[in-house]
Amino acid sequence: MLHRSRNYGVFRHSSLAFVALILLFGSFLVTDAGAEEKPRPGLYEFEPIPRVAEKATVRRLLSEVMKIRFNGYFQVSYTQNFNDPSDDVNQLRVFDVNSNSFRANVIQAAIDRQAKPGDSALDRFGFRVKFNAGQDADYMGGLNLNPFAGFQEFYVQYLAPVGRGLDLQIGQFNALVGYEQVGNPYSPNYSRSYLYMGQPFTTGGISATYEFNEQVVLSVRAISFINAVQANTQHEPMVESLLMLFPSEKVRLMLYGLAGPRAGAPGTPGGTLLLGGGYASWQFAAETWAVIEAYYANQANSSLISSGKNARWQGVAAYLFHDFTKEWGVRLRGEIFEDQGGLVMCQGTTAYQPKANVCFGATSTQAAPAVAQTLWEVTATLEYRPFSSLKTRLEYRYDKSNQNVFQLGDRATSYQPTLSFDVVYIF
Repeated sequence: MLHRSRNYGVFRHSSLAFVALILLFGSFLVTDAGAEEKPRPGLYEFEPIPRVAEKATVRRLLSEVMKIRFNGYFQVSYTQNFNDPSDDVNQLRVFDVNSNSFRANVIQAAIDRQAKPGDSALDRFGFRVKFNAGQDADYMGGLNLNPFAGFQEFYVQYLAPVGRGLDLQIGQFNALVGYEQVGNPYSPNYSRSYLYMGQPFTTGGISATYEFNEQVVLSVRAISFINAVQANTQHEPMVESLLMLFPSEKVRLMLYGLAGPRAGAPGTPGGTLLLGGGYASWQFAAETWAVIEAYYANQANSSLISSGKNARWQGVAAYLFHDFTKEWGVRLRGEIFEDQGGLVMCQGTTAYQPKANVCFGATSTQAAPAVAQTLWEVTATLEYRPFSSLKTRLEYRYDKSNQNVFQLGDRATSYQPTLSFDVVYIF
């Protein structure tokens, strides 16, 4: 039976209350979710005229004639952990893992050509390549060249002339499952949720997407592997899906699933993974919107600590976003997450790269012992965008577990407060 501390009920009810408060607060605000990427400023306006003309000609050839786009971002951050852990690691984090220090997160560059309906095969052909370099690169779910560089996405695309157009892709892509995605500039908060850690980051295989009408879109993938917080150790056929429903301009519903064989904890045979869930978003007013996400996952014969050997994890998270002005906004998140089989959490080591998903007791060569636990956290982020291509975020986060998986100095504790500041420049 899962051990629950004496304060478990209080903190769990507090977290659920926070989730409810986010949605309630949003429904009363009277201010369209500005989640879309804003136009970028001119890239060449400060350069000498001859160079401007030369670059403009190249850019026009690529963007207007060949329909090729280039974009990217770079990100740096600093995180203060008020527990001051002696190993300088923020426990149970993915990218914000450095305690009381700066982090050169990532420089990302992407080049793509979006397939579109047309008379020729060239019109219907597309591709995407996304490359990362930096301390986050090793854990962004890609094809790694070394611990500091790798390809996150690489696929070719063809829009088949079937009905409204059947979008076919082959390669590696960002996962369909989950609200929070790998690309940080468009994530609501700097840190990632616990729900994100129980989902795939990227998947690889064949993808097919069909738009039945403006309200219903379905994506299905036959994949051979997933990259996730749990290291990928085998290639077996799996299915990933996403049903997108748009009942109105202000409401969106995304239902996702993942099924297939998956490796379990070391020493177990592994088994079939079944993950199902989704998220819904509501736009209350022009600058206010909310999202709630929930899912359930079970993997057979994959846990070292559960009585039935099944690993189960599940969670719910709520988000509230509000932009006070074009420059200033706030993003709130509250969640609760259960890792009943001890398969998802505490899998990392304290080695220099990448220090992700670490719990108290881990060493540079070995992860902490598996533990069944319930986690909850609240996160408040103040966002400032002095201009459209620059984003800064100041984030306070408080983590809590019913087990002593965090670190206070050199001893175990059940909580972790952090304050982070990150800067993202989008080009």
